[in-house]
Amino acid sequence: MPSLSLFLVGAPRAGKTAVFDALTNTPQGPHFAAKGAHRLGTVKVPDVRLEGLRDLYQPKKYTPAEVTFVDVALPPPAAGQGNSFSQLNAFLSEADAFAIVVQAFGEMDYTGRPPDPARQLESLLLELAVADLEKVERRIEKIDQDAQRGLKGNEAERVVLDRCRKQLEAGRALRDLAFTIEEEKRISSFRFLSQKRVMVVANVAEGQLDGAGLDPLRAAAGAHQLEVLTFCAPLEAEIATLEAGAQADFLKDYGISEPARIRLIHSAYRLLDLISFFTVGPDEVRAWTIRRGTLAPQAAGKVHTDIERGFIRAETVVCDDLLRLKNHAACREQNRLRLEGKTYVVQDGDVIEFRFSA
Repeated sequence: MPSLSLFLVGAPRAGKTAVFDALTNTPQGPHFAAKGAHRLGTVKVPDVRLEGLRDLYQPKKYTPAEVTFVDVALPPPAAGQGNSFSQLNAFLSEADAFAIVVQAFGEMDYTGRPPDPARQLESLLLELAVADLEKVERRIEKIDQDAQRGLKGNEAERVVLDRCRKQLEAGRALRDLAFTIEEEKRISSFRFLSQKRVMVVANVAEGQLDGAGLDPLRAAAGAHQLEVLTFCAPLEAEIATLEAGAQADFLKDYGISEPARIRLIHSAYRLLDLISFFTVGPDEVRAWTIRRGTLAPQAAGKVHTDIERGFIRAETVVCDDLLRLKNHAACREQNRLRLEGKTYVVQDGDVIEFRFSA
């Protein structure tokens, strides 16, 4: 299963689909599927540590982590159906995070005015908040109607929803509102869109790779504590189709350290506070994605629920140590191999063999 799903949204002509095409392209050609009007493309998460483990073990199967990019087809606003995000609320709630694509290239945007990426960002963020506000108001109305009929029990839910309403009416995202653990439980089923993490993708012209002219966008994004990533869709599409050797030369010619696709994936991992641990052996070398702070038994559950239920110990070694010493026996001799218990917090880059009772 994919490690995460990143949904791309944007204003018309912002180049969202071109960004999606560049992200999902490979030297073997584009790889994507359709879900209604939306397109989904799953790509492998690059990780030099995992590649090193693959070369060391030469396994029958090699399984990197995956991320799914979704090119969201936002419908035009329809009378009586709320804004575009409201119409797709159920589908959009499946996202782990949003990548808001804004136009920072060309002489005019879809309105016929010069591109204003900061304005596009503010507009899209507001639409997410409005979609949530409509949902909150419907639920509050239902709770109030039930109360008038003598049905009680939702008073605490209404209190937290009223806090949400005030935040959203001010045009602010729910991710910026602090909730108690109990409040989070009460609203978790709503899967609010403005609670999800967001990154900003500035679709720039080739001459703007240095981010020239993006200061207003950075200021707008910074006000919401959002990261801005520059992305030149045509250039990235060309990079994606090149084999490794040619790609390295191409990047050097343009003074680029790595493709924007890799930077975007790494940014998404940071945004969601995700890390990777690895399992290795002659049959398979595999990366597993978990949230930072995950305990060993729960990490084991990613591999199989039976392993979590019967968890005993996690035989753990740092990936760099295993790559340096070449095998577990040498790691044990050098005291680099550890047996960790149920309270161990898995670290990024751990190579783990779980011991469990059947």
